[in-house]
Amino acid sequence: MHIAINNINIIDVKNETILHASVGINNCEITKISNPPISAKLIINGKGKFLSPGFIDAHFHIESSNLTPFYFGEAVLRQGASAIIADCHEICNVAGMNGFEYFRDESKKARIDIFLTAPSCVPASHLGTSGAKIGIKEIRQMFEYDEVIALGEVMNFPAVINQDPEIMTKIQTAKEKGKIVNGHAPHLSGNNLKKYINAGITDDHESTSYDEMKEKLSFGMKIFLREGSAEKCPDKCYQLLNEYKDNIMFCSDDKLASDIIKNGHINFNVRKAVSLGINPIRAIRAVSFNTAQYYKLDALGCIEEGKKADLIILNNLQDFIPEITIFNGKVVFKNKETIPVEIELSIHDNILKTIKVEKITTIPLIPFKYYNHIIEVKDGLVITKELNIHTENEIDLDKDILKLVVVERYHKKGNISTCQVHGFNLKNGAIASSIAHDCHNLIAVGTN
Repeated sequence: MHIAINNINIIDVKNETILHASVGINNCEITKISNPPISAKLIINGKGKFLSPGFIDAHFHIESSNLTPFYFGEAVLRQGASAIIADCHEICNVAGMNGFEYFRDESKKARIDIFLTAPSCVPASHLGTSGAKIGIKEIRQMFEYDEVIALGEVMNFPAVINQDPEIMTKIQTAKEKGKIVNGHAPHLSGNNLKKYINAGITDDHESTSYDEMKEKLSFGMKIFLREGSAEKCPDKCYQLLNEYKDNIMFCSDDKLASDIIKNGHINFNVRKAVSLGINPIRAIRAVSFNTAQYYKLDALGCIEEGKKADLIILNNLQDFIPEITIFNGKVVFKNKETIPVEIELSIHDNILKTIKVEKITTIPLIPFKYYNHIIEVKDGLVITKELNIHTENEIDLDKDILKLVVVERYHKKGNISTCQVHGFNLKNGAIASSIAHDCHNLIAVGTN
């Protein structure tokens, strides 16, 4: 036996109980669970502590962390994650199949399991200009890889409702391959929601209210409670864990590395659930067993003989910060430090130099006819609204009306678009980014 964890409180997520016993690990597998202590090369004293399955993030875009797949894994294993389902929608919008192959190669080196989804909407819609297109041919190619376990979130829900042939073929291809089809259906309801579900889409992480989630659950969908850097789940929604114990999971979607370091990764969701009165074992079930069952990851999600040894040791059931993380039968994190590892990493040349913008000498004025048709943004939400505020000026700082500019970065059309935006409360200067979901063109907001 390589590792023995003796006299520990084992969290049984299937039966929602706690079992006091010892666990033996050989190679990458749990090989023994018994009452007496177990002998091994490495013995861990579990007295007074809790043993949990590793946490699984049901939906995440690694690109949003500003980290490569390997270093993302290093950041989140400290927070109890042993697996994520990664939608590489962002890098594929910029670099197409070259971006996908880079992510696939580096994900294999990570010290968490990174399962991939084939991005369904590259570009996200016909309205944007992206760096690449992922069509049916590319989707089929991705599905030949075992680590690609789902079709990524189907963002273009109008195309599904209207039965666009290309998106319907992508969904049908996923179903034929036995893959999950991830959803993306903010505010979709009634008959249109039923059409979306009947196409074969089985989950959603974009709902923003208890009632919206409840309706989707009543139609048979799974719900991911999301806590990202810019997306927050209302407290009331966590009560759904008491009503639908098998159909609720947790995801982060988009989370900056700085946010992960400061506030945690998917363990943030678990901690929040418990702080809102949810039984800790029910919360852990959502972030482990439910997710593994949904994605047909039979080796993961619970602590049983024959399961993969992805485990975390917790000092309590309040903060959910691991004392020890075990991945693939090896200790990878202990005493607030990751265990060093030697690994060779490189960036593929064919995903570099993707910003191909010529020198910008002038920014177009916002056409006067579009004044007062203002994009309203709110912190903590990714859904925007149209706002009507009367102004005679392109920029009106007193009314928090700023100028937003989008510059096409791929040297395809050379478009520069402008509009008014409200909600930044910026009084001087400007901010800009090349990270701009979903096409990732250059975007800037300024006061002059």
